[in-house]
Amino acid sequence: MRRAGTWLHEVEPLLRGPLSPLLIFVPLGLVISHAAPGTSPLLVFCLNGLAIVPLSNVISKAVEAICEHLGDQWGGCVNATAGNLVDMVIAIAALTGGLNDIVLDSMIGALITNLLLVLGISILLGGLRHRSIQISRQNTLLNSNLLLAVMLVVLVPSALHHGMIFKTSMHHFQFSVVMSFALLAFYLLSYAYQFFTHKSLFALRTKQLLEETQLRHPPGLAPSLLVLLITTIILIFNSEALVEGLSAAATQLQLSPFFTGVFLLPVFGSASEFHISIRAALQKRADLAIATTVGSSIQVMLFVLPALVIIGWLTGHHLMIFFSPQAMVCVIAAIFCIKWVTEDNNFNWFEGIFLLLIYLLLVTSSFFLA
Repeated sequence: MRRAGTWLHEVEPLLRGPLSPLLIFVPLGLVISHAAPGTSPLLVFCLNGLAIVPLSNVISKAVEAICEHLGDQWGGCVNATAGNLVDMVIAIAALTGGLNDIVLDSMIGALITNLLLVLGISILLGGLRHRSIQISRQNTLLNSNLLLAVMLVVLVPSALHHGMIFKTSMHHFQFSVVMSFALLAFYLLSYAYQFFTHKSLFALRTKQLLEETQLRHPPGLAPSLLVLLITTIILIFNSEALVEGLSAAATQLQLSPFFTGVFLLPVFGSASEFHISIRAALQKRADLAIATTVGSSIQVMLFVLPALVIIGWLTGHHLMIFFSPQAMVCVIAAIFCIKWVTEDNNFNWFEGIFLLLIYLLLVTSSFFLA
């Protein structure tokens, strides 16, 4: 009984917070989606979307606690892997449901949302509190190189697809699988670069990031892992209901698939990034805000997307890497904006306004697409 009481005492900080009241939507969303088949799909989507917000917050807290116990290097790896856990779970639910277009659009949506909306709000609020916020030069250089790789991942296979270069769809799928293994290897090598061969360049940054996310009284490793596992399992069910409701609601409201996948779905998946990035910017911790938003966007395209292609290959749900012309435009616009904002290694509130303006332009133009 004492052991159980100790675990409950350690788990309680992970569940407590300003978003905790929203946990009521977790069972409510599941009940409405499964026990009331005639319910409006828009209501199902909204309820399960609200359920994902507090679940994302619990996951982010559990990951922070795990990072503290595993140390600098392994903690950073876990943080990178779990940072996009919500997006991956939602995408897997869409993939197994045969909604491949939504999977690809949600990847672009996660990138656009993090780079423009989340970072834009964070820079705006942080810039209003502080005149300027400095970021590390090494951080900017690495992210610039990785964002260039992200842009090529989006443009090259998409250009080949739209130019009808592939002989058959099976050749395209085989190309996607080979490319996915190469991207995963490249992504893992980026960690070898940061944590082993050039460790001295990033040691201080990694230490600072982990110190900035520390809890005053971190829960134990085992309780944190248990909370992460249970929350992820619950998240899977809410994500499936969210995707089903979204698909039906988009058809009912005559929304374009691109607008639905890029600008509606990722808002809920980025809840944890919103929380961490805004808090970091207000505390003048630009590197943490960058790691949460830009780093998360890089993970989506270099880790989550190829992982989904491989999962689809193993499960028989083939996913080919290519993006629509409007998605290509959005990615190019977002990456060039981030390049402009970060090139002087500091942020101010006007740059936050600029990112939000570009996001608004992309949202507005996408809403009127066929």
